[in-house]
Amino acid sequence: MNAITMNPVWKSWGKLALVAVITAGSVAFAAGPRANAASTAQTVSASVPASLSAQTGSTYINTIYSLAKKGQIPGLQAIAGKTPISAVHYKWGEPDTGGDAKGNHYESYNFGMGQGAFAFGVNKAGVIYDLRNFGESVDQSVGIKSLTFAAVIKTLGMPKEVRFSGTDKIYVYHPAAAYELKFVGPSKVAKGKIAHIDHINVYSAKAAAQ
Repeated sequence: MNAITMNPVWKSWGKLALVAVITAGSVAFAAGPRANAASTAQTVSASVPASLSAQTGSTYINTIYSLAKKGQIPGLQAIAGKTPISAVHYKWGEPDTGGDAKGNHYESYNFGMGQGAFAFGVNKAGVIYDLRNFGESVDQSVGIKSLTFAAVIKTLGMPKEVRFSGTDKIYVYHPAAAYELKFVGPSKVAKGKIAHIDHINVYSAKAAAQ
C-alpha cells in the first residue's frame, strides 16, 4: 500500500513488552489537546473491548463504525481532532518514522510479533487529525486484514464516495459530521484473489486544517 510506508524493523523487546501491557484492553489516551502528556495519557478509562482483536466480519466492521462516530479506531482511545501526539509519545516512546517532522506529518509505530501497526496524522499544533490501524500480519484471519471490501459493502452498504490513490482503493464513509471513516485496500488483485483491507483511517478534516 502506498498510503504510508511502515518501518519493517521490529521494536525492541522492551517496547514489545510495553505495547503488550497497554493494548491488553485498549490504549488509554485522553482527549484534551492542551493537557499535560502524563495526565492526558492516564485519565481516560478503557472502553474498547479486550476481545476486539478477535472480531471478524460484520461484527468487527460495525464495531469500527461505532468507534468512528466518536473519532476513534479499534485498539486505541486516541480521538481524532482532540488527542495530542504527546500522549502517544508518553505511552509508546518515539515513533519508528516521522518523529522529527515539522508541520502536518505522519508518525508510525510498527510493533511486529503480531502486535500490529498504527500511524498518526499530526497537525502543526501537535494534535492528531488522522488515526490509522494497519492490524497485524501474523494472523490475517482476524482483525483489520481479515476484512474485505465485499464484507464492508455487505455491512455498511456501498459508500457514497470511492477514492483512488496510487494502487489503493479507498471506501469513504461519514459516521459523524466531524469524521471520515476510510477502508483502504488494493484497487486491483490477481485473478481469483480477494481484495482485503490493508488499513482503516478515522480522519478529522477540521483538525488537519488547523
